[in-house]
Amino acid sequence: MTTCMRRLAVVVILGALVSGCTTSRAQTPVERPTLDVPPAPPRIVEAAPMPEVLQPEPVGDLPPERPAPPITKPRPSGPRETAKPDPKPAEPATVDPPLPTVQPPPTLRTPATADTAAVEKSIRDTLVRAQVGLKSVDYQKLPPPRKDAYNDAKAHIEGAEAAIKASNFELAKELAEKAEKFVRGLQNK
Repeated sequence: MTTCMRRLAVVVILGALVSGCTTSRAQTPVERPTLDVPPAPPRIVEAAPMPEVLQPEPVGDLPPERPAPPITKPRPSGPRETAKPDPKPAEPATVDPPLPTVQPPPTLRTPATADTAAVEKSIRDTLVRAQVGLKSVDYQKLPPPRKDAYNDAKAHIEGAEAAIKASNFELAKELAEKAEKFVRGLQNK
């Protein structure tokens, strides 16, 4: 009897599942009008105007070339002869005007680091708080994970100092704040 009941239950469940998949009416697809795509506009390509060719301005006459000084061969040592003075006076040497000095562009700074003295003081204050906090923590009594946090705080302090020397105040500020967070975490637990 229990087998018969089980079979009947299976038939009823299967019948319910199968009847859920069928519907009493079939849906017909909705017919939509076709879209009429307009033709592409005609392409008219105009030739680009020819650029004006500028003729270079004529250059004035060049000064006459000076003859190269004669090449003298060394003479054997002997009595010296005095050099004859040139009949023409020597032309004064032309001095080129000094080139204008080019100043390097100013260093770009973000608004947070525009006043370097104030920013550096703020970072140094944060570093001092972190260092004082580290001194108050007994390293020997810390469990290994907290020793790692202690070492990370020290590394962040050293990194912040190096960033200050390199004038990278944003990095220095970030490292100093992280070091201070590590120290607060060590002091709270």
